[in-house]
Amino acid sequence: MTTLPKFDLTDRVAIVTGAGKGIGARIARVLAGAGADVAVAGRHQDTLDAVASEIRALERRALAIRTDVQRVAEVRALVAHTLDTFGRVDILVNNAGVNRTGPTLDVTEETWDWIQDTNVKGMFFACQAVGPHMIANRRGKIVNIGSIISAIGLGYNVPYAASKGAVWQLTRSLALEWAPHNIQVNAIGPGYVLTDQVRWLFEQPEFAEKILRKQPSGRAGEVEDLDGAVLFLASSASDYVNGQMIFVDGASAAGWMGPE
Repeated sequence: MTTLPKFDLTDRVAIVTGAGKGIGARIARVLAGAGADVAVAGRHQDTLDAVASEIRALERRALAIRTDVQRVAEVRALVAHTLDTFGRVDILVNNAGVNRTGPTLDVTEETWDWIQDTNVKGMFFACQAVGPHMIANRRGKIVNIGSIISAIGLGYNVPYAASKGAVWQLTRSLALEWAPHNIQVNAIGPGYVLTDQVRWLFEQPEFAEKILRKQPSGRAGEVEDLDGAVLFLASSASDYVNGQMIFVDGASAAGWMGPE
């Protein structure tokens, strides 16, 4: 992959959580294509190994580290293993996330904790784990994956919406705290992106018609649509961008009208 100088990630080291498939796997490949060595983390070793093999085929180094981001000890071990192997961490992409939809009155404590512990707790402690290293180096890029729901409301998704709203505030607040250390903390807010978790919904004509009617661009996103935002926020091209969320949603958040 050819890049402009400020987008070049040659010899940078990145950690990507939730990297076994979908958006996370694509992000890992994009970073490697721009020159980074990548530690991919997730809950399933087989899918991580497959992504790591693709990264090595791009002639970059890769680690595949099974990690449940709900467990702080595993998050810290992920960062420690990466530092022990590569000697540095320049980029952290917090992509791991889960959702379970349904009426608010049916939400259990287990569902609430599962979503918050993955989407918020895991992200916070991953940032905390890389923080001392980035602060000591006086350089770092943290990219948190939020959602259009970080900015809009959506019924039947209240725990998820609360977690993605928290992602934006985590991003903004940490950017303020760590800006003096030359660490940029930003986020990406995807709209509907056709991953395995979402594609099946769009195979239902009634659902697809309802959602696409609200899409100003007339289509759902593909994982490739996030490439530019990821590379921008992970590279020196964004050195004066901090505490922001880039919505990659075909203007959905700007034009969302709520449930019909």
